[in-house]
Amino acid sequence: MEMDGLVVDFDGKRNIIMYHGIHEYPIGGMIAEYARLHPSEIKEVIMSYNHLREKPIEDNLAPFFPWFINKLEAKFGVVAAIMITFEFMDLTVDFIKMSKEERLNFNESKINEKGKIYEFIFNETNYNEPGIETIEQLLLSCYLWYADIYVAFKHSFNMLATDEEYEEKQVTGFWSMFGDNIDFQHIDFKIACFESAFHSIYTIKSSMSLILFEAAHCMDNEIKFVKCANCGEYFIPEGRRDAIYCNYSSPQNIEKTCKEIGAQVTRANKEKSDVTTKEYRKVYMKYKMITLRHPEDRKNREIFEKLQTEIKVWRKQLSSGEKTIEQFLDWLKTF
Repeated sequence: MEMDGLVVDFDGKRNIIMYHGIHEYPIGGMIAEYARLHPSEIKEVIMSYNHLREKPIEDNLAPFFPWFINKLEAKFGVVAAIMITFEFMDLTVDFIKMSKEERLNFNESKINEKGKIYEFIFNETNYNEPGIETIEQLLLSCYLWYADIYVAFKHSFNMLATDEEYEEKQVTGFWSMFGDNIDFQHIDFKIACFESAFHSIYTIKSSMSLILFEAAHCMDNEIKFVKCANCGEYFIPEGRRDAIYCNYSSPQNIEKTCKEIGAQVTRANKEKSDVTTKEYRKVYMKYKMITLRHPEDRKNREIFEKLQTEIKVWRKQLSSGEKTIEQFLDWLKTF
């Protein structure tokens, strides 16, 4: 791979990534897209590689990364694909270069803090701890390490994008990377001339460097992140500043964007909620009154409890589209 990170042409207003075509992002758009990542989905990609049982030597590892970045791009988009791939490339080098003592200390630290992420990564694989016996074990070890990196990125993104309050030491720690801890930035800068113009080219080499790069420009330009009213992910509005739906694939239909179907989904959910709430309320009050008037009536009390328990499941199924209003109304008739 010729690149050594995420190569960005920044003109002061937009970020342009030239990789398998031209990808333009508004300021803040790259980290908003990267923050949509669900790291748990990376495992499926790793485990689909055909050469996992080979020894992790340079000749065997080299073909993995071009394969990996293409798979990730198709699944997560260009920003996540490049960032994940280069994080994994650096981590494999670091892990292989570790001395036996350093690797043992790493393993012990991860095993001691063993939690759901650790268990998820090694579950249904050929290994239960970090190591370098095969490509599979090495990649799973890097995946475990990468999980910590992404958690740090996502935490920093949330500090920037949300209105939540954070402890002073957390904010101070983040800001220190623009000052005392500036060496934590892994960003190369060059000025290039093409198409009869000068361009500011940045090569961003880590997830934290990406958010540091974007955060500075977001604050300089007073960029506001908006939470999509349909999918719940943050995005940068383009065009209309009052936009409430993003332009990414919707959870209801990956062929349509939230912007295309968000209003329709919201309206349908409201109508669905109005009907179901009204009809449920009638049945609820019926049994509520019976139990108040006849507290000794055990049968109707059990029916009332069953109604209150099952409505929770029905609400989830209606919201997800798994069940229809007609099915819900038929269920109500059984009470």
